[in-house]
Amino acid sequence: NVLIPTIRRVTSRPIKFCTINFDGNSEDCIPSGEFGRVSVQSVTNASGGVIGFAEGHNLLFSKSPPGKYFVIINPDCVPQVNSVDRMIDRINKGGIAIVEGRQWPREHPKEYDMLTGETPWASGAFQLISSKFYAEVGGMDEAYFLYLEDVDLSWRAWLNGWSVVYEVDAVVTHFSGGPFYREDIISREAFYGARNFIAISRKFFGAQGEERAIEMLLECFDKEFADLAIKEYREKLRDRVIACEITQSHPMVKILGLNQFHEILK
Repeated sequence: NVLIPTIRRVTSRPIKFCTINFDGNSEDCIPSGEFGRVSVQSVTNASGGVIGFAEGHNLLFSKSPPGKYFVIINPDCVPQVNSVDRMIDRINKGGIAIVEGRQWPREHPKEYDMLTGETPWASGAFQLISSKFYAEVGGMDEAYFLYLEDVDLSWRAWLNGWSVVYEVDAVVTHFSGGPFYREDIISREAFYGARNFIAISRKFFGAQGEERAIEMLLECFDKEFADLAIKEYREKLRDRVIACEITQSHPMVKILGLNQFHEILK
Protein backbone atom coordinates (compact mmCIF):
# COMPACT_ATOMS: atom_id res chain seq x y z
CA ASN A 1 0.00 0.00 0.00
CA VAL A 2 2.99 2.32 0.50
CA LEU A 3 5.73 1.07 -1.82
CA ILE A 4 4.13 1.61 -5.24
CA PRO A 5 2.91 5.19 -4.53
CA THR A 6 6.37 5.96 -3.16
CA ILE A 7 8.10 4.69 -6.29
CA ARG A 8 5.63 6.48 -8.53
CA ARG A 9 6.64 9.89 -7.19
CA VAL A 10 10.37 9.62 -8.01
CA THR A 11 9.84 10.36 -11.71
CA SER A 12 7.14 11.20 -14.22
CA ARG A 13 8.51 8.53 -16.57
CA PRO A 14 7.12 4.98 -16.88
CA ILE A 15 8.79 2.69 -14.34
CA LYS A 16 9.72 -0.96 -14.58
CA PHE A 17 10.22 -2.19 -11.03
CA CYS A 18 12.00 -5.55 -10.71
CA THR A 19 12.17 -7.44 -7.45
CA ILE A 20 13.84 -10.57 -6.16
CA ASN A 21 13.75 -12.29 -2.80
CA PHE A 22 17.30 -12.99 -1.65
CA ASP A 23 15.97 -15.95 0.36
CA GLY A 24 15.09 -18.68 -2.14
CA ASN A 25 12.91 -20.46 0.42
CA SER A 26 10.54 -17.50 0.73
CA GLU A 27 7.65 -16.51 -1.49
CA ASP A 28 7.98 -13.48 -3.74
CA CYS A 29 7.37 -10.26 -1.81
CA ILE A 30 5.54 -8.40 -4.58
CA PRO A 31 3.60 -10.17 -7.34
CA SER A 32 4.14 -9.15 -10.95
CA GLY A 33 1.53 -6.77 -12.30
CA GLU A 34 0.68 -3.34 -13.67
CA PHE A 35 0.07 -0.47 -11.26
CA GLY A 36 -0.47 2.59 -13.42
CA ARG A 37 2.94 3.88 -14.54
CA VAL A 38 4.66 1.17 -12.48
CA SER A 39 5.14 -2.25 -14.04
CA VAL A 40 6.28 -4.82 -11.47
CA GLN A 41 8.29 -7.88 -12.53
CA SER A 42 9.11 -10.44 -9.85
CA VAL A 43 12.22 -12.48 -10.67
CA THR A 44 12.47 -15.89 -9.02
CA ASN A 45 15.47 -16.85 -6.94
CA ALA A 46 15.80 -20.47 -8.02
CA SER A 47 18.95 -21.16 -6.01
CA GLY A 48 17.02 -22.70 -3.14
CA GLY A 49 19.02 -20.66 -0.67
CA VAL A 50 20.15 -17.18 0.25
CA ILE A 51 21.98 -15.18 -2.39
CA GLY A 52 24.12 -12.12 -1.80
CA PHE A 53 23.56 -8.47 -2.70
CA ALA A 54 25.75 -8.60 -5.83
CA GLU A 55 24.39 -11.93 -7.06
CA GLY A 56 20.82 -10.73 -6.65
CA HIS A 57 21.35 -7.56 -8.66
CA ASN A 58 23.35 -9.36 -11.34
CA LEU A 59 20.47 -11.83 -11.68
CA LEU A 60 17.93 -9.02 -12.00
CA PHE A 61 20.11 -7.39 -14.68
CA SER A 62 20.35 -10.61 -16.68
CA LYS A 63 16.69 -11.64 -16.37
CA SER A 64 15.21 -8.23 -17.03
CA PRO A 65 17.54 -6.23 -19.27
CA PRO A 66 17.09 -2.54 -18.43
CA GLY A 67 17.20 0.40 -20.77
CA LYS A 68 19.87 3.08 -20.75
CA TYR A 69 20.18 3.00 -16.96
CA PHE A 70 18.64 1.43 -13.88
CA VAL A 71 18.24 2.18 -10.18
CA ILE A 72 19.08 -0.06 -7.24
CA ILE A 73 17.51 0.66 -3.88
CA ASN A 74 17.59 -1.03 -0.49
CA PRO A 75 14.31 -2.34 0.95
CA ASP A 76 14.85 -0.08 3.99
CA CYS A 77 14.91 3.06 1.82
CA VAL A 78 12.11 5.42 0.77
CA PRO A 79 13.03 7.61 -2.23
CA GLN A 80 11.79 11.19 -2.16
CA VAL A 81 9.93 13.23 -4.79
CA ASN A 82 11.73 13.58 -8.16
CA SER A 83 14.85 11.87 -6.78
CA VAL A 84 15.33 9.60 -9.79
CA ASP A 85 14.72 12.48 -12.21
CA ARG A 86 17.54 14.36 -10.49
CA MET A 87 19.90 11.40 -10.96
CA ILE A 88 18.87 10.98 -14.60
CA ASP A 89 19.57 14.65 -15.27
CA ARG A 90 23.05 14.17 -13.86
CA ILE A 91 23.94 10.92 -15.64
CA ASN A 92 22.76 12.32 -18.98
CA LYS A 93 25.68 14.76 -18.89
CA GLY A 94 27.78 11.83 -20.12
CA GLY A 95 30.74 9.75 -19.00
CA ILE A 96 29.11 8.87 -15.68
CA ALA A 97 28.79 5.27 -14.52
CA ILE A 98 27.03 5.74 -11.17
CA VAL A 99 25.02 8.51 -9.54
CA GLU A 100 24.53 8.19 -5.79
CA GLY A 101 21.57 9.79 -4.03
CA ARG A 102 21.90 11.62 -0.72
CA GLN A 103 20.75 9.66 2.31
CA TRP A 104 18.62 11.33 4.96
CA PRO A 105 18.57 11.83 7.93
CA ARG A 106 22.12 10.42 8.25
CA GLU A 107 24.07 11.70 5.26
CA HIS A 108 27.46 10.14 4.63
CA PRO A 109 30.10 12.66 5.76
CA LYS A 110 31.93 11.84 2.58
CA GLU A 111 34.28 13.49 0.17
CA TYR A 112 32.83 14.89 -3.06
CA ASP A 113 33.55 17.76 -5.42
CA MET A 114 31.07 20.57 -4.74
CA LEU A 115 30.93 21.52 -8.44
CA THR A 116 31.08 18.20 -10.30
CA GLY A 117 29.76 15.89 -7.58
CA GLU A 118 32.61 13.45 -8.26
CA THR A 119 33.19 11.08 -5.34
CA PRO A 120 35.47 8.06 -4.76
CA TRP A 121 32.59 5.61 -4.33
CA ALA A 122 28.80 5.40 -4.29
CA SER A 123 26.70 3.62 -1.69
CA GLY A 124 24.58 0.75 -3.01
CA ALA A 125 21.62 1.82 -0.87
CA PHE A 126 20.29 4.14 -3.61
CA GLN A 127 22.03 4.73 -6.92
CA LEU A 128 21.46 5.07 -10.66
CA ILE A 129 23.78 2.97 -12.82
CA SER A 130 24.62 3.10 -16.54
CA SER A 131 23.59 -0.20 -18.15
CA LYS A 132 26.44 0.13 -20.65
CA PHE A 133 28.98 0.43 -17.85
CA TYR A 134 27.46 -2.41 -15.81
CA ALA A 135 27.59 -4.79 -18.78
CA GLU A 136 31.09 -3.63 -19.68
CA VAL A 137 32.57 -4.55 -16.27
CA GLY A 138 30.46 -7.69 -15.75
CA GLY A 139 28.30 -6.31 -12.96
CA MET A 140 29.08 -6.54 -9.27
CA ASP A 141 31.65 -8.92 -7.84
CA GLU A 142 29.65 -11.74 -6.22
CA ALA A 143 32.53 -12.87 -4.03
CA TYR A 144 31.75 -10.29 -1.35
CA PHE A 145 28.21 -11.57 -0.58
CA LEU A 146 27.40 -8.46 1.49
CA TYR A 147 29.19 -5.12 1.89
CA LEU A 148 31.94 -3.39 -0.13
CA GLU A 149 30.65 -4.59 -3.50
CA ASP A 150 29.52 -0.99 -4.04
CA VAL A 151 33.03 0.35 -3.35
CA ASP A 152 34.46 -2.30 -5.69
CA LEU A 153 32.02 -1.34 -8.48
CA SER A 154 32.82 2.36 -8.05
CA TRP A 155 36.56 1.75 -8.22
CA ARG A 156 36.17 -0.29 -11.39
CA ALA A 157 34.23 2.62 -12.86
CA TRP A 158 37.10 5.02 -12.18
CA LEU A 159 39.72 2.58 -13.43
CA ASN A 160 37.80 2.03 -16.67
CA GLY A 161 37.53 5.72 -17.54
CA TRP A 162 34.07 6.41 -16.09
CA SER A 163 33.17 8.75 -13.24
CA VAL A 164 31.08 8.35 -10.08
CA VAL A 165 29.09 11.29 -8.76
CA TYR A 166 27.08 12.27 -5.70
CA GLU A 167 23.78 14.10 -6.34
CA VAL A 168 22.74 16.03 -3.25
CA ASP A 169 19.30 16.87 -4.70
CA ALA A 170 18.34 13.19 -5.13
CA VAL A 171 17.21 12.35 -1.60
CA VAL A 172 16.33 9.00 -0.07
CA THR A 173 15.19 8.30 3.47
CA HIS A 174 17.30 5.40 4.73
CA PHE A 175 16.08 3.54 7.81
CA SER A 176 19.53 2.20 8.59
CA GLY A 177 19.97 0.15 11.75
CA GLY A 178 23.56 1.32 12.23
CA PRO A 179 22.92 3.80 15.08
CA PHE A 180 21.05 1.12 17.03
CA TYR A 181 23.54 -1.75 16.88
CA ARG A 182 24.40 -3.15 20.30
CA GLU A 183 28.03 -2.79 21.29
CA ASP A 184 28.08 -6.23 22.92
CA ILE A 185 26.95 -8.05 19.78
CA ILE A 186 28.92 -8.25 16.53
CA SER A 187 26.68 -7.03 13.73
CA ARG A 188 26.57 -8.69 10.33
CA GLU A 189 27.76 -5.39 8.84
CA ALA A 190 30.80 -5.27 11.13
CA PHE A 191 31.78 -8.88 10.41
CA TYR A 192 31.34 -8.86 6.63
CA GLY A 193 32.85 -5.38 6.47
CA ALA A 194 35.99 -6.60 8.24
CA ARG A 195 36.27 -9.80 6.22
CA ASN A 196 35.63 -8.08 2.90
CA PHE A 197 38.04 -5.27 3.69
CA ILE A 198 40.87 -7.78 3.36
CA ALA A 199 39.44 -8.97 0.05
CA ILE A 200 39.10 -5.55 -1.55
CA SER A 201 42.57 -4.58 -0.31
CA ARG A 202 44.10 -7.63 -1.98
CA LYS A 203 42.05 -7.30 -5.15
CA PHE A 204 43.16 -3.74 -5.87
CA PHE A 205 46.46 -3.44 -4.00
CA GLY A 206 47.90 -6.95 -4.16
CA ALA A 207 49.75 -8.89 -1.48
CA GLN A 208 50.93 -5.73 0.27
CA GLY A 209 47.36 -4.47 0.43
CA GLU A 210 46.21 -7.75 1.95
CA GLU A 211 48.99 -7.70 4.54
CA ARG A 212 48.24 -4.12 5.56
CA ALA A 213 44.49 -4.83 5.81
CA ILE A 214 45.13 -7.73 8.18
CA GLU A 215 47.40 -5.50 10.26
CA MET A 216 44.67 -2.86 10.52
CA LEU A 217 42.09 -5.45 11.58
CA LEU A 218 44.37 -6.67 14.36
CA GLU A 219 45.01 -3.08 15.44
CA CYS A 220 41.35 -1.99 15.48
CA PHE A 221 39.44 -5.04 16.76
CA ASP A 222 39.87 -7.45 19.62
CA LYS A 223 41.95 -10.47 18.68
CA GLU A 224 39.09 -12.97 18.76
CA PHE A 225 36.95 -10.97 16.31
CA ALA A 226 39.90 -10.17 14.01
CA ASP A 227 41.06 -13.79 13.96
CA LEU A 228 37.54 -14.97 13.06
CA ALA A 229 37.25 -12.48 10.16
CA ILE A 230 40.73 -13.37 8.88
CA LYS A 231 40.02 -17.11 9.14
CA GLU A 232 36.78 -16.84 7.16
CA TYR A 233 38.46 -14.66 4.55
CA ARG A 234 41.22 -17.21 4.04
CA GLU A 235 38.90 -20.23 3.99
CA LYS A 236 35.92 -18.90 2.02
CA LEU A 237 36.91 -15.78 0.14
CA ARG A 238 40.59 -15.50 -0.72
CA ASP A 239 40.54 -17.96 -3.61
CA ARG A 240 37.55 -16.15 -5.13
CA VAL A 241 39.28 -12.78 -5.23
CA ILE A 242 40.43 -11.99 -8.77
CA ALA A 243 43.36 -9.60 -8.65
CA CYS A 244 42.82 -6.15 -10.11
CA GLU A 245 46.07 -4.68 -8.91
CA ILE A 246 46.46 -1.02 -9.84
CA THR A 247 49.34 -0.49 -12.25
CA GLN A 248 49.03 3.30 -12.00
CA SER A 249 47.70 5.19 -9.00
CA HIS A 250 44.27 6.78 -9.27
CA PRO A 251 43.25 9.60 -6.90
CA MET A 252 39.78 8.12 -6.40
CA VAL A 253 40.94 4.59 -5.60
CA LYS A 254 42.40 4.75 -2.11
CA ILE A 255 42.35 3.26 1.36
CA LEU A 256 42.84 5.81 4.14
CA GLY A 257 42.05 3.52 7.07
CA LEU A 258 39.96 0.51 8.05
CA ASN A 259 36.96 0.65 5.68
CA GLN A 260 37.73 4.30 4.98
CA PHE A 261 37.79 4.95 1.25
CA HIS A 262 37.34 8.72 1.24
CA GLU A 263 38.18 11.82 3.22
CA ILE A 264 35.64 12.37 6.00
CA LEU A 265 34.08 15.81 5.80
CA LYS A 266 32.87 17.52 8.97
